[in-house]
Amino acid sequence: MRYPYPFRLISVCLLSILFLGHSRGSPGIDPEEALPVFSCGLSFPQGIFLNPNTIYVPFKMVGRLIAVEAQVDTVSGIFVLDTGAERLLLNKNYFGWDHRIKDVAAFGSTGPMGPVLFKKVDTLQWDNLYFFDVKANVVDLSHLEAQKNIRLVGMIGYEVLKDFEVFLDFQTMTIVITRLDENGFRIDQDAIPELPYDSLGFMMRRHLIILDATVDGARLKFTLDSGAELNLLDRLVSRKVLDHFEVLKRVNMRGVGQNSVEVLAGKLYDVVCGNQTNEAMGTLLTSLEDMNNEFHTRLDGVIGMEFLFPRRTLINYKQKKLFFYKNNNKP
Repeated sequence: MRYPYPFRLISVCLLSILFLGHSRGSPGIDPEEALPVFSCGLSFPQGIFLNPNTIYVPFKMVGRLIAVEAQVDTVSGIFVLDTGAERLLLNKNYFGWDHRIKDVAAFGSTGPMGPVLFKKVDTLQWDNLYFFDVKANVVDLSHLEAQKNIRLVGMIGYEVLKDFEVFLDFQTMTIVITRLDENGFRIDQDAIPELPYDSLGFMMRRHLIILDATVDGARLKFTLDSGAELNLLDRLVSRKVLDHFEVLKRVNMRGVGQNSVEVLAGKLYDVVCGNQTNEAMGTLLTSLEDMNNEFHTRLDGVIGMEFLFPRRTLINYKQKKLFFYKNNNKP
């Protein structure tokens, strides 16, 4: 493990991997069966509607997060695009809730978040793209609003995105959302006129994108989360990997939940995902025990905006592939 030298690093990481599991003592409850249907009217006032299958949505960066102007029913504000969230998340400061299920709990990157709140409305609409029977959670996001100084209405997660290609273009600050057929091919062939220069397959564990990676030949599994301002690295990785982690300072990490944990912050070097090499990436060294226990897997870390921001990346959940497009600003 490399050791500190003076360097300024942000002290809080919004890491919003959210998943549902059983509360202790209630192993018989299936979260998927227990959740009532939740749907709402969701629109993007600044979106450019090209045809019934494609929409261009401008975004801005709030810190290191992708933020879009959106509206749910009569409530407008900022939504964060968050591939680490299992479904649509709404801030309970703006939405009432019908009931909670005591035997189902939510877990975030900093541990348990307590009982899950639910609400029933009608239809979810993404500009002129419609969704039905969308499951959503109502959670307290007030501390993130205060941290980012924004009106944070909610977060858009996997259940909303899974039937579309999602192209994150940081060059034009635009998200292209285009509908896929049942085989994972885009219906609108003109939605993205460019061709990718590279692709990378991934696995799915429930809603999480799992990527194979290496550090100095050591094999790792990372989940890709657009809601992570910094990467996470599990503290139980091998010494060979830790030798490429440079410690800079101790910080407090806070996610969607109210919990805060002290972690080591630094830089992770020499991460390779397929053909994609990476510069030194801001990373927090912490425990991923809760996440690994819930998913019955062995995740070594989370990669987020440190990986995504330098690239133009398209996510295709049905084909289970990432596609990478040339950045025209680079020589």
